[in-house]
Amino acid sequence: MTNNLTEQFIRNNLTADVRTLALSSHPDGVDMQYALTQISGWQAVRLKVPLWAAAEGIVYPRHLSLEQCTSQYIAQYKASFIESLLGSGFKMADITGGMGVDCYFISRSASQVYYNEKSAGLCDCARANFKALGRPEIMVNCSSAEDFIARQQPDSLNLIYLDPARRGDTGRKLISISDCQPDTVALQDDLLHIAPNVMVKLSPMLDVSKALTELHNVSHVFIIGLEGECKEITLLLQRGFNAEPIITAVDIKSDGTPESAVSSAKSADNALPLPIADPAGLEPGTFISEPSAPYMTSALFRTIAAQTGTALLHPDTHLFWSKTEPARFPGRTFMIEGVIPFDKKSLASIIKTQANLSVRNFPESAPQLQRRLKLRDGGYRYLIATTLADSRRVLLDLCKPNIKQPDLQTI
Repeated sequence: MTNNLTEQFIRNNLTADVRTLALSSHPDGVDMQYALTQISGWQAVRLKVPLWAAAEGIVYPRHLSLEQCTSQYIAQYKASFIESLLGSGFKMADITGGMGVDCYFISRSASQVYYNEKSAGLCDCARANFKALGRPEIMVNCSSAEDFIARQQPDSLNLIYLDPARRGDTGRKLISISDCQPDTVALQDDLLHIAPNVMVKLSPMLDVSKALTELHNVSHVFIIGLEGECKEITLLLQRGFNAEPIITAVDIKSDGTPESAVSSAKSADNALPLPIADPAGLEPGTFISEPSAPYMTSALFRTIAAQTGTALLHPDTHLFWSKTEPARFPGRTFMIEGVIPFDKKSLASIIKTQANLSVRNFPESAPQLQRRLKLRDGGYRYLIATTLADSRRVLLDLCKPNIKQPDLQTI
């Protein structure tokens, strides 16, 4: 427990620079180490988990747990799916509790909840936080995930949730499922013996096809992004499921609203036609759309084309063309100003200008090309170096729709 002086100091300095505070004098009686941890913790979660930042009595752990905790909006998205799957009143356990964000949001539809975590410090934080958030009935248990599993009876739960640690003892990030702790690959049969539904949060850098060879009974693959950045890949394992999983990609906006989800089994996506844009149709005033990271990771490009009425520039160029602006494309859309052939004479017009440069299916990296063209970053202009269906390499000269591009100025 901390004292009133420390709590008042924390409230008075929530938005202060933590490094400056650490070097400054402070009133007698203030537990400065605790105060700095709480202030930096609040600052870390005020945008990531706004519900917690707004609550009184939240206790923040060390930085690594805050860095790894789930965003509120992603946790809410998963909780909504689980409620649609299981209804309300189910029994669940989060066996790698951590900061407790996923456990809290999923628990709001559950009747019996276990939070399990091997760190005693995180368990102490969880007890305080669940009470502050109005969920004191969540049962906090301090043990390893393996020990928790060993104590459970068959079918004692409806759902097990876990987020295996993705860092080694040296802090190195881990990508392979079996390298993480606990080892979900080794434990999957035991997990499904205890609960018919097991949800596993994994690295956004995970090779999904490899994961599906290592884990059995996967019914759903969720590729979840936040504001265009792929944040996690979550798998749902269901006892007895032996069909092809459904892959769902979704990007969540800064206000918590999910963008249009793209969902399909891989075989169903492969069965769709692959529309390819005629290079002659890339005229000024037509549109180029680029999927955001979670949709790129899903590789459901045929489904995206069918869902949005667009066509790919090339089978390996994951940019989509349309004559009119697509209504709900899952990513960014630009208007074509021009198509610049990739030859010395044509490129001379853009040397030393300002533009936002990226590459798609192109032999040079963006930094290499930026140096070669002596481009200054930023501005209204967007250039994408890419390959068209006729194998021509070009620079797409683009701007945001409804934004007039000013005359270009050289450096």
